Amino acid sequence: MGGFNGPHVATPDFLHPYVPDPADAKARLALALYREGLGLNNPAYACLSFFKILNIFRDKGPDQIAWIDDTIPKIKDSRRARNRISSLQNSNETPGKYLYGSNRCAVAHAFGTTANPEDPADMRRMRQDLPVAQVLAEYAIEHHFGVKSSQTIWEEHLYELKGFYEICGEGAVATIKAGASPERNLWPLLPRLTVSLARSEGFAALTNLRSEVIAIADGCATVMCTSDDNLTEMVLWLNFAEERLQINVKDGLRTADDGSEGAARSYASVMRFVRDYILNGVLEVWDWDQRRLLGKCDAFIPLNVDLEATKTAYDSIIRNYENLAEVRSKSGNFGGD
Repeated sequence: MGGFNGPHVATPDFLHPYVPDPADAKARLALALYREGLGLNNPAYACLSFFKILNIFRDKGPDQIAWIDDTIPKIKDSRRARNRISSLQNSNETPGKYLYGSNRCAVAHAFGTTANPEDPADMRRMRQDLPVAQVLAEYAIEHHFGVKSSQTIWEEHLYELKGFYEICGEGAVATIKAGASPERNLWPLLPRLTVSLARSEGFAALTNLRSEVIAIADGCATVMCTSDDNLTEMVLWLNFAEERLQINVKDGLRTADDGSEGAARSYASVMRFVRDYILNGVLEVWDWDQRRLLGKCDAFIPLNVDLEATKTAYDSIIRNYENLAEVRSKSGNFGGD
């Protein structure tokens, strides 16, 4: 929920692969308070929900003030928070002392400095403080409770090769990352792989492929995936040096035509994959036997491509090969010449 202020859209095609589910009770409470703060339309009580997160691990006021003042310089990403912090730093109080006294305590208590819910000036001040309270809560959740943010997960993009780390082993991966290659007899043995796109029904020609590491160099393992009929080949690059799962649909994907119905259907299947990949497809590589996701990429973003024309062209190619498969099926040519 954090960070999204745009229109809310209901869609049956929702993809959000990272939803943290920590086992630690205090981390779960912090996430619950964070969700509560995001869902409140009253800025004063939203601020209080965020400050409750600090209270989980700093139960004394002076400790919270010290933690806030120590953390404020580390806040870099939120422009709204940084603008408010700049104005607070020009006051006679430290940001921590101001936020604890004039925000947290002013909402929690009805004596001393109090936030009056019917005073427009108080509510305006709370709205100005809210981005700072939120980013402090986010920093605490990630750096104290150890629950990574979606932004951190995206920046690290360790999900691209996560499953392949487990298959290859720490020793082999460390050697590859260092730019060297393990001895050939120590190259990892890969399971049969399925290459697909998130939310798709799959692509027959890229399902249950034999896979083999054929080269290791410059921090990258090159994997050749081959269909059982040997008509379709696809190259995957496990770029451990850059933590990237990479493909090249132009030069790293081949399908042959032996004149059979199956070959025509395979070609149509491969073209569907290429079309859907270019149209912001989310690449996934699965262990076929274990039905386990080994790696995934973010949505592909094409550059300098006329998407409408490209889609029209691929649609035409797919229809032609599907029609060709029908013709060949009627002629009885099922398995080649």
